[in-house]
Amino acid sequence: MHPRARRYTTSGLRTSLLSVPGAVGAEAVGLRPVGEVMGCVVAQSEDLVAGLRHGYATALDRLRAEATALGADGVLAIGCTVTRVSATVREFVVLGTAVRAVRGRRPGRPFTTGLPGPDVAKLLLAGWVPVTLAIGIDGGTAYDLAMTDRPGVEAPMPTELVTRVRAAARAEFGNVVAGSGADGGLVTSTTVRAWALGNTGAAAVASVFGTAIARFGDGAAPTTARGVLPLG
Repeated sequence: MHPRARRYTTSGLRTSLLSVPGAVGAEAVGLRPVGEVMGCVVAQSEDLVAGLRHGYATALDRLRAEATALGADGVLAIGCTVTRVSATVREFVVLGTAVRAVRGRRPGRPFTTGLPGPDVAKLLLAGWVPVTLAIGIDGGTAYDLAMTDRPGVEAPMPTELVTRVRAAARAEFGNVVAGSGADGGLVTSTTVRAWALGNTGAAAVASVFGTAIARFGDGAAPTTARGVLPLG
């Protein structure tokens, strides 16, 4: 058992990173927080895109291992951060709150999602269940020797590069969703970072974050939700 999970189980302490509305939303559909879980890795890679893929995957695997050790059925509200240590070294940290279903069938392995408690509650009430946190990443470089000869005019090369890597990241996200056996995916955020390579080149990296979801019942998604009621 992971040392962090062992401390939880021996002390009886149950911690949570969920907000009050998030915790109430999770409890409303029978998901009880059993502890905050973390996965982290410091990794070196000369290839930025391959390094990002490996870093996220390793950190998420370690988060799932902690959740499994706690007997959790899922992890909610996962946040991912990347800190650049040097030109080729990055620290990846993923944090979330492990939850356990108070009734019903248990999944074969904990689901993971970046969605907060109220959003997960609305999904479950509508007949959908989170499957896994899905990430699509792509990047590339391009050069145009004539770029400096067109001041004040759009440079097609950087535009085409950003468009291409964004599309490839979304395609990879779709492949991750399909590979998980889910029925669809919810995109929660996209990022694109581009920078110059001298006077004639450009580089870009795009990321797509979201959650793969699977259908388990019928019903329309609720349009309103009240997770917290006034005491008065």
